[in-house]
Amino acid sequence: MLTKLLAAFLLLSVFQACSRKIDDGEDEDRTVNQTWVLTSKMQDRDATKILNHLLKEYDKKLRPDIGMKPTVIDVDIYVNSIGPVSSINMEYTIDIFFAQTWIDSRLRFNSTMKIITLNSNMVGFIWIPDTIFRNSKKADAHWITTPNQLLRIWNDGKILYTLRLTIIAECQLQLQNFPMDEHSCPLIFSSYGYPKEEMVYKWRKNSVKTGNEKSWRLYQFDFLGLRNTTKIIETTAAFTLDERIKLLQAATRYSS
Repeated sequence: MLTKLLAAFLLLSVFQACSRKIDDGEDEDRTVNQTWVLTSKMQDRDATKILNHLLKEYDKKLRPDIGMKPTVIDVDIYVNSIGPVSSINMEYTIDIFFAQTWIDSRLRFNSTMKIITLNSNMVGFIWIPDTIFRNSKKADAHWITTPNQLLRIWNDGKILYTLRLTIIAECQLQLQNFPMDEHSCPLIFSSYGYPKEEMVYKWRKNSVKTGNEKSWRLYQFDFLGLRNTTKIIETTAAFTLDERIKLLQAATRYSS
C-alpha cells in the first residue's frame, strides 16, 4: 500500500512539475505577445503623433524649397511589360512601376523610427510632383485590390512615392525600310507646370530595370534593349526638363 501511495505521489509531483513548466511557457508566450502588442501600439501612437505634428502647418500647395532652389526629383522605372505594339495606330502599351524620390525639409522628424511607410490615403496630404507623360494617349493607375501606391517618409525629409501605371503611348514607327527596320519608342515625362528653374528631374543610378521579357506581347517585334536620356525642350510656358526613355528598340521580324 505504501508503495502504491508513493508511486501515486511521484506521478502527481511529475504532473504538477510539468504543469508548472507549461504554465511558465504560456506565461512567457503571453509576456512576449503582450510586449509585441505594446511595442506595436507605441509605434502606431508615435507615427500618428509624428504625422499630426508634421502636417499641422504644412502647405501642400507649395513645393519644397520654394523661392530658394529647384526641387530635384530622382526617378527610376521598373518595366513590368511592354506590348502590344501597333504599327497601325502608331502606339505601344507599357506597364511600369514609376518611382520618384525628393527631399522635403518640412517633413523632417526626430524619432527612433527612421522610416514611416504609408498607403495611398496619405498621398493627398503632402506635396507631390505634377509629373505628366507627354506622349501618352491614355494612362491608367492600378486600383485592385487597393490603389497601387506607396509613400515612404524618412526622418531626414526624404520622400519616396511609387505607383503602378499602364500607359498607351505614341510611337512614330518609320516603316520605309520594312522588313529590315528598327524602331525606338520613347516614354517622355516632365513636370506639367514647373519650369526647369523650379523643378529638375534626374535619373537614379541603374534607374531602369525590367521584368520577365518572355511574357511580353511584342508579337512581330524583337526587344533589343532600354536606355534613358535627358533633353531640355521649350514650351509656350517655360523650359521644362524632358526625360526620354528609349523603352523599345525593336527589329521587325519578317518571314517569307
